Amino acid sequence: MLSILIPIFNVKVVKLIDVLIEQCKKAKINFEIVCLDDGSETKYRLTNREINARFCVNYVELSENIGRARIRNRLCMLARYDWLLFLDCDVRIPGKKFIKSYLKNLSEQGAYIGGITYTDQKPSDNKKLLHWSYGKARESLSAKKRQKYPILYFHTGNFLISRNHMINTPFREELLTYGYEDLAMGQEFYDKGGLIFHLDNPVIHRGLKKFDDFLGDQHRAIDNLASLYVRDVIRDTRLIRAYKWLSYCRLIVPLIYWIKKNEVELVMALKERPDRLFRLDFLKLYYFDKALKNLNIKGKQAS
Repeated sequence: MLSILIPIFNVKVVKLIDVLIEQCKKAKINFEIVCLDDGSETKYRLTNREINARFCVNYVELSENIGRARIRNRLCMLARYDWLLFLDCDVRIPGKKFIKSYLKNLSEQGAYIGGITYTDQKPSDNKKLLHWSYGKARESLSAKKRQKYPILYFHTGNFLISRNHMINTPFREELLTYGYEDLAMGQEFYDKGGLIFHLDNPVIHRGLKKFDDFLGDQHRAIDNLASLYVRDVIRDTRLIRAYKWLSYCRLIVPLIYWIKKNEVELVMALKERPDRLFRLDFLKLYYFDKALKNLNIKGKQAS
């Protein structure tokens, strides 16, 4: 028995819902699809209300946006069945055996991460090339590669978990902005003895963001990461590892000084060549350093 849980924000989901219903019926399982709209614009709500007439679909509109962590916890509490499949709303199911692939890999002690992939074709809008390049290089990985760092690739966009585990390890609702709520949940789940299994059962991410929006999300996510890092909630990411190594080698201070001095030029160069992700890595180091210093200042003021 499966509850498919989808938070919605400014995306039309009718086609996604229809594909999931068809696959669940072919798998001959008891299922439900629960969708919570997190304060979308009216045009999206008007379109998505159509799914309420579908078999085994529960569509609810929230009066205000409550954020990525809180809405997933609320979806969990609305679910009726033992297994929860969380999907982002801006994904496409690439094959006909997506649901069946999950059903043959169930164990009470595990969480199953299906993965995210991106189309091979570049987006026609050049402003979306950075998001696409980042996704192809950093997120669209095989299960074998992701399994080497199971917590690092714990993504909310496509994962299966038992309801009991989800209730015992909810998302951190203090994270109100974008970023790292999935990694924090994955780390806590792992620390409590949960096993994380990565599968080659990806969905296609289709909600590419434009350059400024994507870079803004990265900045907000780094602020969350810094807060979680100083509280020892998240202890290891590629960025944390690089920052600690540069600090150990006494290179972080001059490097941050150089990045700060050349921030505008780095952003413009990244916009010109969005495939050169090392420039994004430099910017993220700078954002992380700035967030840590800001947290330290706030800590001193509070004390």
